[in-house]
Amino acid sequence: MKTINRWYPGITMVGVLCLLVLAGLAYSSLQAPAAAQQSDRATFDFERYTKNKPFKLNTLPTTRYGPPWADIVTQASNMLACKGATPIALCYYSGPGPTTPCVRDGLGIANCTCYEIPARESYLVDINAILNRDVYLKTVATCGKEGQNCRPTGSTRAPVCDAINNNTLIPGADLISTFSLYLEQRKNPEFNIRLTDCRQADYAGCMTAPCKRTGKIDPKTRLPLVQCGCPTFRGPYQVGVAIDKDQCVLGGNYVWSAAYRPPRGPEN
Repeated sequence: MKTINRWYPGITMVGVLCLLVLAGLAYSSLQAPAAAQQSDRATFDFERYTKNKPFKLNTLPTTRYGPPWADIVTQASNMLACKGATPIALCYYSGPGPTTPCVRDGLGIANCTCYEIPARESYLVDINAILNRDVYLKTVATCGKEGQNCRPTGSTRAPVCDAINNNTLIPGADLISTFSLYLEQRKNPEFNIRLTDCRQADYAGCMTAPCKRTGKIDPKTRLPLVQCGCPTFRGPYQVGVAIDKDQCVLGGNYVWSAAYRPPRGPEN
């Protein structure tokens, strides 16, 4: 999920989330309606992970800009703060490769190679992008539609945090893709967060996507590499690193792992 700047320790979480709110302000409001034109009917499933285990994909219209797998953030409180004893996957930097590519499978999923972030690190979850319907409804009931009652905006722990930490969000997954500042905090310029606005195209929505371990280690970060099944969506989006505009659309079957922060307005 592509957003935010520094937290735990450093600037307070409230200050960090203010950066998220500002992230999409510069993008033209003419792009916003385009994101809502795609049907919310899923063209994919997670059968490769869930097998015969019970699971309900969330196809509810969590925002007017697209389905849960569009990874839409309309305000800072959407990003729920979690921490737990389980590792998570970070697909924020995935796209062209060579270390962390995202490759479309032709069935509505991009197979994205992502970093495994160690257990007990803080992470964030977009309430609008929870792919388990039951967990989404429980989280909204507890946190409010925009996440305002749960941490860091409120004081309550979000149910989606427990589902991820207990590894019950998507049955069969080894771990779940969320957002973390783990790599950005290590002062490597390669992992600096610099949002780039891109016009309508296909992208991978990796927030809360299921992931499997590959057994491979990235020699540069020394982190394990995992493969996540990220649903694809067509719309305007932001890439979380600084790129030239002509790099928004990648060649072949490659797509960016991305998200969309609509321009602020009376309806947001």
